[in-house]
Amino acid sequence: MIQFKNVTLQYGQHAALKGVNFELPKGSFTLLEGHSGAGKSSILRLLATFEQPTQGDIMVGNSSIAKLSRRERSHYRRSVGYTGFDVPLLDNRNCFDNVALPLRVVGLSEADIQGRVKAALARVGLAHTDRMMPSELSGGQQLRLQIARAVVNRPAMVLTDEPTAQLDDVSASRVVALLEEFNKAGVTVIVATHESHRFNRVTHQLKLADGAIVPLADAQGRGTAAPKEIDPNFLNKAYGV
Repeated sequence: MIQFKNVTLQYGQHAALKGVNFELPKGSFTLLEGHSGAGKSSILRLLATFEQPTQGDIMVGNSSIAKLSRRERSHYRRSVGYTGFDVPLLDNRNCFDNVALPLRVVGLSEADIQGRVKAALARVGLAHTDRMMPSELSGGQQLRLQIARAVVNRPAMVLTDEPTAQLDDVSASRVVALLEEFNKAGVTVIVATHESHRFNRVTHQLKLADGAIVPLADAQGRGTAAPKEIDPNFLNKAYGV
């Protein structure tokens, strides 16, 4: 369960979020919609603990993530995968090393890193790119490489900001299919997007305008399914290990 409780995010005189309240169940697939500057990215950044709320509280499961210490944030982020323009790929490292970076940060053995990175690259259809540089990939491939890096830690929640932006229809469809596959296996997925028409298998939508929710609605009528019981082995199924 994810809960925002009267959350405000203030930058000087500007309020990016204004008293936001909502809750989402574990295993849901949620679209965050709204105009540029409406607050979509702010919600993702708060859930990733890149920002802390000015006021209010954020619950993930039974724990508050609003005011975590640096050490607590580091531990929490192992359960979260994030992709967005503000976390770019590293141009001076090959694709394998880009995906391996989160694992090296937490100190996994090289043997474990080898296995997990190869599995993550294969999962997104990029097994052949491990020694290539990100600049050698197409835009759609770079997006899938970001997803591989986001899921290599086998997170329970994936947050992604505009994952289909500036992609052709074929590349966008592959990215959407990947996110849907993870969600089918039980991973909670939250997507900020201007292209909601590309997503058919969603359980919830949040509409934002000027930092406020306009209101939460179940996304019925879009080929959606109600939130389901979570298979305790869903991470192994989702990540192909």
